[in-house]
Amino acid sequence: MIAALLAGALLATLGLQLLLTLAFAVVVRRRLRRLPGLAQPAPAAEVVLCLRGADPSLADALMALAGQTYPGPWRLLVVVDSRQDPAWPLVQHTIARLEAAGQAGWQAARLTPLAARPAQGSLKSASLRQAFGELDAATELVALVDADAVVAPGWLAALAAGCGQDGVGAVSGNRWYAPEHGSGPGLVRAIWNGGALVLMTLLGIPWGGSLAVRRELIEPSGWRELLATSLCEDTALAAPLARSGWRYQFRPELLALDRDDGIALRPLRRWISRQLLTARLHHPAWPLVALHGLGSWLLLLAVLAALLAALCLGLWSAAAGLLAALLAYELGCVALLLLIESVACRSLRPLGRELLQQDFAHAWQLLRWLPLAQWVYGLATLRASLARRVEWRGVHYEVRGRGVRRVRG
Repeated sequence: MIAALLAGALLATLGLQLLLTLAFAVVVRRRLRRLPGLAQPAPAAEVVLCLRGADPSLADALMALAGQTYPGPWRLLVVVDSRQDPAWPLVQHTIARLEAAGQAGWQAARLTPLAARPAQGSLKSASLRQAFGELDAATELVALVDADAVVAPGWLAALAAGCGQDGVGAVSGNRWYAPEHGSGPGLVRAIWNGGALVLMTLLGIPWGGSLAVRRELIEPSGWRELLATSLCEDTALAAPLARSGWRYQFRPELLALDRDDGIALRPLRRWISRQLLTARLHHPAWPLVALHGLGSWLLLLAVLAALLAALCLGLWSAAAGLLAALLAYELGCVALLLLIESVACRSLRPLGRELLQQDFAHAWQLLRWLPLAQWVYGLATLRASLARRVEWRGVHYEVRGRGVRRVRG
């Protein structure tokens, strides 16, 4: 009886995940069919890049920003943790080289150190608060970008077009991982991110690595004030945006392709946990995210425990039913991942990004690493649910209510 109930629950969970994936595919298809046009004249924009440490992709990210085809005036503002940070000379040299070669598309670029290191909130949030206070007077649109986001030439124009829609106050893309060499940890991250992309789209969770906000709402919405205690900027945006009467919208054409394969399993588990913690601290949809992560994980553990018990007790019929349901669930999850990838492929086309290739070998790799990805996801969700401390780029924070306090670094 218990075996039948667990097998049924597993298949019902797969059915629910299918409905979520299909809803995601429908949303993306509709938005790709109605790409917003850029207002003329294009709004004056400012791109804000906050740095701590020199990421391997930082020089490429700066060159990609320099190559923007934005038809309006725009500026670049880079806030670095300190002048002693290794990112400072790299950014300084790269900007100077691009401007000297006439390859910089920005009107002006400014490099500034973080002036204050408050105890409340993260250093990333402090950098953004400082940047918002130093924006050019003419700026109408503020775009945020991460150092690991090597954007397409039409990235800023697409952000501005999306943000220019009636009632839309902020738009963002998301990341898509396609590890270059297909390492195990790289595939685990890609598998987790595929499911996260579906949830973030349907639950309206922004991604700060490629995000644009109307300048007019930064102060009135209370977003800048909220950043004073926040761990991150993106999940903290949803609530003040809604309260001030603006909408957030995910734009699939802004999906950023990331080929990075250089991550180990232990740092990956911490990274996923921190991503989930930001939702717990700042986004109203956290209960649904936690239910998805912990619910599916606990169900799989219960199925495995029941399968082992049935084998030990010689209940072959029950064991066969559980094994069949488990295999169907895992194969079904791989099929859903392939569907999500096909949607990602279509999303990458508008800005001319490289397309992904699917074949039997790729499907086998997904199936091979899926159980580990499910295990890591469950543990990371549990850790995020219970976390009282978090480390981010060498800085340690203590969780206090819905905010954080820096304790070391």
